[in-house]
Amino acid sequence: MSTPTGGESLICPDCNGLGFFRLDLPTTDKRFGKLVPCDNPFHATERLSRLAMASNLHEGDVGRRIKDLNPNPGSAAMLTAARELVDNPAGPSGWLYIWGGPGNAKSEVLIAIVNEINEAGRGPAMYATYAHLVNWIREAFNDGADGSYIDRFEKLKALKLLAVDEMDKARDTEFGQEFRFHFLDERYRQAILGTTAMVFAGNSNPDQLPLPIWDRVRDGRFKVIHNQASSARPNMRKG
Repeated sequence: MSTPTGGESLICPDCNGLGFFRLDLPTTDKRFGKLVPCDNPFHATERLSRLAMASNLHEGDVGRRIKDLNPNPGSAAMLTAARELVDNPAGPSGWLYIWGGPGNAKSEVLIAIVNEINEAGRGPAMYATYAHLVNWIREAFNDGADGSYIDRFEKLKALKLLAVDEMDKARDTEFGQEFRFHFLDERYRQAILGTTAMVFAGNSNPDQLPLPIWDRVRDGRFKVIHNQASSARPNMRKG
């Protein structure tokens, strides 16, 4: 890690390192007294790191937005459903399941949804693969783990939006099956109440999931989208 030299400073010159300031406005202005985030580029790296940590993303992913994704033949329904979920996460699409072949931007859509929910201040929203969730929960039983199983379970329950990728790829152990049912059943109940939302992605039709899970996914109040776009990977080129 490099250190500042010469005249460089570790303190933002606009906000003195606080990260926010109050506008100099008359008392009649509705913005009087409200804290405003400091937009000095000094904070850019710090904010990227903080957003990435909160959403479980790499710093290079936190800038992705739905509008930046190029529509491909077959992807219109997926992008429309993603936009609707962001605009109204507590609405009729409290669960959104996107499935289709590999390489057709499903993961990118999940990441963009998480970023936009957090950007709008309606989070916290987090992205994870299903295998990562199961491993993180299982590690709570290890000696010295940061938080018990219940603590970690409650943290996942409290997320306003959780995006779970590769829902159909995790190794199906007895522990994973039990966690999946209890956790998704709890999130299902929350979605019905309009308090939280979830978006899933997988390569396989979700009707291949265990019946108790599939029965909740196909609830008529939610959406299942078959993304029929072909893989974009064969056309990728080095920058």
